[in-house]
Amino acid sequence: MSGQYPPLTPVEVEAILKRAGFSFDRSSGSHHQWKGFIKGRWRLVTVDQLSRRSETYGPKLLREMIRQSGMTRKEFYSYL
Repeated sequence: MSGQYPPLTPVEVEAILKRAGFSFDRSSGSHHQWKGFIKGRWRLVTVDQLSRRSETYGPKLLREMIRQSGMTRKEFYSYL
């Protein structure tokens, strides 16, 4: 990812989701589920809780969470 879109930690992703209007729904093992009403649809984003909260997600996993949120990458990062 470029400098404009740096890798994110689980703490940063959850903060972005909260600012975007999502709320914590439930947890299942090492995954947290965040639910929000975005662009006229209910969305469910699964956030993998990495072994260390300071670890960053790889581009593929981060791209999937952004896709689940229903936002573009630019919209998602605007909440950072």
